[in-house]
Amino acid sequence: MLRIRPKIGGMAYETYHVEAIRDETVASGGLSVEITAYIDRMPEYNEASRGLLTRAARGVWDSRLQFTGDFETLAEALAAIGARFPEVDRIRCYEYTVDNEFPVEVAPLLRSGNKWRPAEGV
Repeated sequence: MLRIRPKIGGMAYETYHVEAIRDETVASGGLSVEITAYIDRMPEYNEASRGLLTRAARGVWDSRLQFTGDFETLAEALAAIGARFPEVDRIRCYEYTVDNEFPVEVAPLLRSGNKWRPAEGV
């Protein structure tokens, strides 16, 4: 599960970056959603809107990226996902800390009613 880290020596910058991506493995053109928690590091881009999900600019990465947004808290990110994509019941999650060269996949979040919980045993 994405963790909120306590401040350590003045550091504790967090951004929750959300991407909604067209899933080409599903015939009906399904949508997958991912959250990457940038912890004590700045995202390496600035195309995403702050505080809301917006349609990705044409030509960003590839045509599969549909919506993107950066949020200060995980709760804000989940609220935006729920409002824009009520049918989504699973979110892939990653942590990208200053100590890692690449994002690390963590347990996905699964929706149960109106609550999101980390998947067990993943």
